[in-house]
Amino acid sequence: MKCPICDGVRMREVDKNGIHIDVCPECKGVWLDRGELDKLMSGVREVRQEYNEWHNDDSKRDHDRYEDDSKRNYDRHSSEYNKHKHKKKNPVLDMLSDLF
Repeated sequence: MKCPICDGVRMREVDKNGIHIDVCPECKGVWLDRGELDKLMSGVREVRQEYNEWHNDDSKRDHDRYEDDSKRNYDRHSSEYNKHKHKKKNPVLDMLSDLF
């Protein structure tokens, strides 16, 4: 088979994992026969599904752990914050209290 891009260059045929691939040595173009892309994508879907299951389990576990830690730290720090709260003096009330 000849490369459709390069004029008259014969493509090299390669078989990888049962998938027939035509490679042009000149332009490095890769050409697949009918149905070969579907074979490639089926392998990708299987791996992607396994990865998604693994990733979702880990991220959910990490999210729950982070959420628990943040709530615990917030409760501890918020109580300390409220203890040290100082009221602002109101100058008008101070002036009135001085008069009476």
